[in-house]
Amino acid sequence: MGGRAEKLSSHLREYLLLYIILVILLAIPIGYKSATILETHKQQMKNVILTLAILTLFPSMIQLRSEQFGSELASKKLETLIALIIIFIAGPVAAILLAGLLPSKPVSIGFVAANSVPASSASIAYVLLAEGNIEFATLLAIISILGALVTVPGYIAFYAKSISVTVPIDLLGKSVGLALLTPFILGQITRYYLVKRRARKLLGDDNVKLPCKKTHIEKASLEEALAHLEEAQECIEGRIGKAIKPYLSIWTILAMLLLIGTLIAVKAGLLIKKPFLAAEILGFQGIIYAVIIVSLIIATKLLKLSYEDHSAMAFIALTKNESVAAAVSVMAIGATAALPAALIPSIQPIVAVIYLAALPALRNALKMKRTGRGS
Repeated sequence: MGGRAEKLSSHLREYLLLYIILVILLAIPIGYKSATILETHKQQMKNVILTLAILTLFPSMIQLRSEQFGSELASKKLETLIALIIIFIAGPVAAILLAGLLPSKPVSIGFVAANSVPASSASIAYVLLAEGNIEFATLLAIISILGALVTVPGYIAFYAKSISVTVPIDLLGKSVGLALLTPFILGQITRYYLVKRRARKLLGDDNVKLPCKKTHIEKASLEEALAHLEEAQECIEGRIGKAIKPYLSIWTILAMLLLIGTLIAVKAGLLIKKPFLAAEILGFQGIIYAVIIVSLIIATKLLKLSYEDHSAMAFIALTKNESVAAAVSVMAIGATAALPAALIPSIQPIVAVIYLAALPALRNALKMKRTGRGS
């Protein structure tokens, strides 16, 4: 069963872009033909979108290792600060400057939302492929989630006011809290019971033979024994995490495809009336990616960042969790505002894969050193 899950997970990841394009192409005619039904059940569709957004986020929150937060932050204070400036200032400010060029006010607000939301642990998969600093990437993902509780409603409210659109800040705060905190808390609780608690149980079971169990520590000192036990538990947690990862990946991708299809179907009429709107959104998004990449290169040169830390910062900054943007946009503004969150996932994997392929050349050009802290 595990082998089948791994094959399906690998297939979905490999052909994700193709599936996203296929879902969009199917959703437009279906949504256009069903426009009257969708309009009649507007509130129900809003609830469906919110539910799908939370379901998309939930698996990635299980994989976040929040217990590593403190130790990694202590050793990466300056790097963390620079990364957060790029994540919370460079991208969102660029989005605010470009959003006014979009022809629809709700869409422009949604564009700001799509570039203000945090990354998730799904972004860490790219860091893993790049052999970057996984612990640092996890730290940035967690801080970006917590910081987004303030910055997302702040940026949206600021931009909406600048274009004379009233968006209640309390409703924004509620929508961000619901979209982010609910899956985060549920994910960490699930992680504790599914991974950490099970690992402790297996560690204490003499009948379970695991390669990473330390069995010859009777003569070790207390400190050495505790270190061995901690190392063994981390090893077992890693094995459990690896075993469930294909299932979580399948869940995430299928929920995301359903979410994108639903968002596109709801606004199919707008896309047909304004066929160049999608191109404008994706074109402006490309500019934002360029701003982030230039900021990363400058930071790497000035701080002489290692290859592993650069990789962690890059993929956390470049890959946003658009499910959050979709949920916040629909709850606080309306389905039209969620259009950027539905379209951006069609190019985000392309940008990530291109950057992944360019990293070796970039490493040589910027003379980035390796520290051995990669995956």
